[in-house]
Amino acid sequence: MRRNSTDQNYLKLFWLSLWFIIGHVLSALYPLIPPFVGVVFTYLVLNAHQHEKNALPLVLGFLYLCLYDLNKGFFLFSYPLLFIVVYYFLAHKLQATFTCNNCILAAYVVMAYLGHFGVNVFLAYLNNEDFPYFSHYYFYYIAIDSILSFMFFRISR
Repeated sequence: MRRNSTDQNYLKLFWLSLWFIIGHVLSALYPLIPPFVGVVFTYLVLNAHQHEKNALPLVLGFLYLCLYDLNKGFFLFSYPLLFIVVYYFLAHKLQATFTCNNCILAAYVVMAYLGHFGVNVFLAYLNNEDFPYFSHYYFYYIAIDSILSFMFFRISR
């Protein structure tokens, strides 16, 4: 009997989710391993318009970003808040302005890390709490996630 291709898609999604969870645990233990939130954020921005066709990967992506917020001590749901701002106000303008596809992907990764830091600084200011610490590891994470985004994603115009 022939196997259905949709079963293979769910297997691929399972293994990819397992890979991200293991990577998230390892990035909590070792700071030189990037948490891949730039790659997940870029995937969400590029594929959010297909939410009816592939809702499960989008939900898992948002769960991963919320898990990152919880694990690193950031404000919960700061990544979904950043996603709303980027997707509805900046993504279309960015794709219309730049012609270089890799530049757009790198801009999404930079927005994922620096925008997340900015949202958390803003929320800490509103709650009168200590500001989050900005580490030099952010630039390393941006470089690694940008390279991975160049390898995995293509922008359709």
